[in-house]
Amino acid sequence: MRRRKIVVSLVVVAVLAVVSGVLVWLLPGRASAQLIGPRAPAVAQAEAARAVAGARTVDVTLIATRTTVAIGGRTVETWAFNGTVPGPTIRVAAGDVVRARVVNQLTAPLTVHWHGIALRNDMDGVPGLTQAPMAPGADFTYQFTAPDPGTYFYHSHVGTQLDRGLYGALIVDDRGQPSSPTPNIPLLLDDWLDGTGQTPDEALKQLQSMNMGSGSMPGMYHGSMGGMDMGSGSSGGSMSSMGMGSSGVDADHPLGTDTADLTYPAYLINGRSAAAPAVYPVAAGQQVRLRLVNAGAATPFRVAFGGGRMTVVATDGYPVTPVATDSLLIGMGERYDVLVTAPATGTVPLVAAAEGRSG
Repeated sequence: MRRRKIVVSLVVVAVLAVVSGVLVWLLPGRASAQLIGPRAPAVAQAEAARAVAGARTVDVTLIATRTTVAIGGRTVETWAFNGTVPGPTIRVAAGDVVRARVVNQLTAPLTVHWHGIALRNDMDGVPGLTQAPMAPGADFTYQFTAPDPGTYFYHSHVGTQLDRGLYGALIVDDRGQPSSPTPNIPLLLDDWLDGTGQTPDEALKQLQSMNMGSGSMPGMYHGSMGGMDMGSGSSGGSMSSMGMGSSGVDADHPLGTDTADLTYPAYLINGRSAAAPAVYPVAAGQQVRLRLVNAGAATPFRVAFGGGRMTVVATDGYPVTPVATDSLLIGMGERYDVLVTAPATGTVPLVAAAEGRSG
């Protein structure tokens, strides 16, 4: 019982410390905690240890504002960085310092999270925990070392703002590798709702209201609204598609048939729908590195290349033993680097299908 009380006390200290915006080091064998704030010498020492010869400081300005964008077949009003969906790609080398000034011209608070990057805690962009949100009209400068090469992305971390257009790619090149002629193309996948009849905030409010009124558990969505189908799609609105009954796991459906609660009115790659896809010219027969990012809120995608097999060379920012595949599944927030070969003539598609849905 005495040990249990000590453990409970440590947990309480940890929770209070996180809420206070400081790091907690639990010391093995001691019923105590050392609190380290963002300006403590230990943080400066850790950042200094990441410094590498020849590193640059890369300055970026991201302006979050209301804008109108064409997503292929329709024009929508949304929120975005620098007026584009996705926002500008940030590209640095491992060891470089990213200094990103974010200006909030929205009517709501904002923070930016640097997804997948191992970075100092006070730059992580989690509102109320590691940072007080930027008020409308305010700005904040994020400054951190990008230590590891790989594919990452940045996005708003407030409410449902990621479900708008507030995201973009962050590419960290390997400083130790010679430059390669292989083209790199970031491809950000997304499930899209904003500007098609409802905002993400309105959709979430309606879903919460429906769950409360029906007595169903969160995640069991019924009916439809504003062009967004809940629990339907290729599963036809069956009980299993709404989290009830069999999950439908088999060789063709490794994630099961209940893979997404919502079928969205649009699915995008780099801000464009299949009605008007983005086109990237490359030399005939050239090898291309596709940097896949799933920025969607609730949709795993099955990805395939129409010109042949893909070779997976990295996942979530880190290199892996290369594996050739016809398709891959990418969950929300995941990243894959794949190598493909451009055709000798003509154009080939890169296809992302909403797994378990018809989009």
